[in-house]
Amino acid sequence: MTHWKAAVRSVLRRPAFSSATVLVLAFGIGANSALFAIVDTVLLKPLPYRNPDRIVTILDGNPAKSERESLIAPGRLADWNRLATTFEAISGIYTENVTDTSMSEPERLAGRRVGPGYFSIFSTTPLAGRTFLPSEEQFGGPEAAVISEGVWTRRYHRDPRAIGQRLLLSGTAYTIVGVMPKEFASPAMEVFLPAQVAPALMNIRQARFLTGLGRMKPGVTIEQAQADLGRVCQRLGEIYPQTDKNWSALVGDYKQYRVGGDSRPLLFILSAAVLLLLILCANIAGLLLGQLQRRERELAIRGSLGASRRQVAALILREITILAGCGGVLGLALSAAAVRILAHVFSELPRIQELRFDWRILLFTIALTAAAALVFGALPVFEATRRDLNPVLAQGGRTQTGPHGSWQRTMVSAQFAITLVLLAGAGLLLRSYYNLTRVQPGFEAARVLTFHVGAEWGEDRAKIGLLQQQLLSRFEQLPGVEAAGLTNFLPASGATLREQVAVEGFPQAGNNGQITTGSRSVTSGYLRALQIPLLQGALCPAFRLDKNAASTVLVNKRFLELLGGSNVIGRRLTWTGYSGSIQSSAQIVGVVGNVREDALNAPSVPYVYACIQPGWWPDPEYVVAARGNTRDLVASIRDVIHQLAPQRALFGLTTVAEYLEKTLDRPRLNAGLVAVFALSALLSAALGLYGLVLLAVASRTKEIGVRMALGAAPRRIVFQVLAEALRPLLPALVAGLALALAVLRMFRSVFFEVTPSDVVTFLCVCILLFAVAVAAAVVPSRRAARVDPVEALRSE
Repeated sequence: MTHWKAAVRSVLRRPAFSSATVLVLAFGIGANSALFAIVDTVLLKPLPYRNPDRIVTILDGNPAKSERESLIAPGRLADWNRLATTFEAISGIYTENVTDTSMSEPERLAGRRVGPGYFSIFSTTPLAGRTFLPSEEQFGGPEAAVISEGVWTRRYHRDPRAIGQRLLLSGTAYTIVGVMPKEFASPAMEVFLPAQVAPALMNIRQARFLTGLGRMKPGVTIEQAQADLGRVCQRLGEIYPQTDKNWSALVGDYKQYRVGGDSRPLLFILSAAVLLLLILCANIAGLLLGQLQRRERELAIRGSLGASRRQVAALILREITILAGCGGVLGLALSAAAVRILAHVFSELPRIQELRFDWRILLFTIALTAAAALVFGALPVFEATRRDLNPVLAQGGRTQTGPHGSWQRTMVSAQFAITLVLLAGAGLLLRSYYNLTRVQPGFEAARVLTFHVGAEWGEDRAKIGLLQQQLLSRFEQLPGVEAAGLTNFLPASGATLREQVAVEGFPQAGNNGQITTGSRSVTSGYLRALQIPLLQGALCPAFRLDKNAASTVLVNKRFLELLGGSNVIGRRLTWTGYSGSIQSSAQIVGVVGNVREDALNAPSVPYVYACIQPGWWPDPEYVVAARGNTRDLVASIRDVIHQLAPQRALFGLTTVAEYLEKTLDRPRLNAGLVAVFALSALLSAALGLYGLVLLAVASRTKEIGVRMALGAAPRRIVFQVLAEALRPLLPALVAGLALALAVLRMFRSVFFEVTPSDVVTFLCVCILLFAVAVAAAVVPSRRAARVDPVEALRSE
């Protein structure tokens, strides 16, 4: 205990150094622990279900086609459930937003329709009530609903009496029978309803709209489940050759399905935080080496009084442990606060609702603190104990240069090398984000409002169609409106619908006459509102209820290029199944410009724009283009909807420009976080170089004084000190460039329209590093020129 008290007193005698070390270490540890909490929650932790490794996703597919994945028809899913031997249960889901009118104001709820056995796949106990009974999952059964914990908290204040209350959806009362915990599904999911598929729809094997989920039996692997369903699909292809031949099933890991494409960006950000901590540890090691150089006389006296090298090392290790412990405790407190902040910053990440500050973060922080102490303490302890300090006493304690200086230069060089990696990563992300903001989407987003008017798929389509027609007509009559229309999905919405089509007269196009295209359903008002250019032919016909209206479509320029630029106006386009059977057809009436429909960072691909009929898509995206300020139209649009449909909710009201900007939130956040780490690393490296030069000037005061007494010009002294200070920079740039090229290539998928070896980015980073290094070294170098030769010689 006495030794520890002495170590504490030693640490307190150097408050500036100790405080700086603890704060720097706390910042690095706190950032890493908080980001680890995110990565651990999203990528590492098992899903919060019983035996989550047995839960899989299942999709239809044809491996021979480029677009091999497809949704599943209910009848086909029922056959899988009946014939497969490796599954305990297989179910299906689809998303359906609903409008609840049971309260004073209509409210839109994000809903999910679920098939029989859905909740048994996850085996999650409800917070209150129960899940669906078998009778409620069948067609014609009682209407029941299970709500999320978020809805239970927001609307019912967690009152158990919410069980038994009713939601009024499209005039039908759904009894609330249970509440699922927030970890069960995405926070955006608010209500679960039974799919209750009609018998007639069960017989339509081309009606693919379900995403399949399954629970495998104990001991079954994904490969075995895939083989089992492959056998079932082959048998179904023999029974239903027109619809099921050549189709198979694709079984995938459910956790990977939940996480999606977020793993690479998260790992990139965590890697940046780890690199920053390494730089901070190198900086602390350099500071500690400087402190040991100043304490050489003290350590020499301890040795002369009988202290062994092991005892001297133990003294320094205790001080390092105290500093690391304080930094770790403060870092843990910072990470606890940061976790709460990051939960809001990354609110759209999958599984973010499971984020907790738990024992896993505590253990990680302890391990990280120990590792950091080892990294920044090993070299100073080694240096302090390997040298004979008796000459220090013989020289009367005068400061001298030694191996410490070379090790400190190595530490500074390492800091700048790793900083180059971080700066290069931040530069590439910033350039990617800039490229995304400069993407020409193929349409005009300014002064265009978009919104939803609540409607459901189970409603009378004729009534919905009449309402849609009336709404668009009234919108177009409003003062200041240029055009109004609707579509099933906005561009860059992530809805990458794919279909197989063939064009009359082009039997050799695509794959055996079949072309894989994207799909959107639109009105001519939508195309005019977004100013999507018409290149050939005409736009869609007028949007009105007409059962005898011919089906028409438009195609984009990329589609036309696939056909060699030939004229396709007036030709028939047919939608085909993978077996080649014709499902429907329409006449091509126009060609429009390319639009980045899939995402802003995805290239334009062939697309077909079906001219939508009123009521065909109950819950479309409405768009209204304004001649002036869009704000002036908001009240008028609300009035029109209230007059025509007072029981329907208006939601999702925003401008298309704001909607597109929101799609860039994640790239902007990724670039911002890495930039913060990179700038912190740059500041740390600059401070390390500043301290190194300052220490070098102090240790060479006599030498500088002698040279100035002999007539050396102050400017020459400055340049010589500056040149020596910048000597570690060249190897740092070489090592940093090599490390950056190796590391950043692993994350090439994170960047957009810029390569991991982009010359411009690396050149700018090198110039910035050099400029910062010069700025950090010039101040202490100029201090060397102000050394008084007389005082320098007298001090010796």
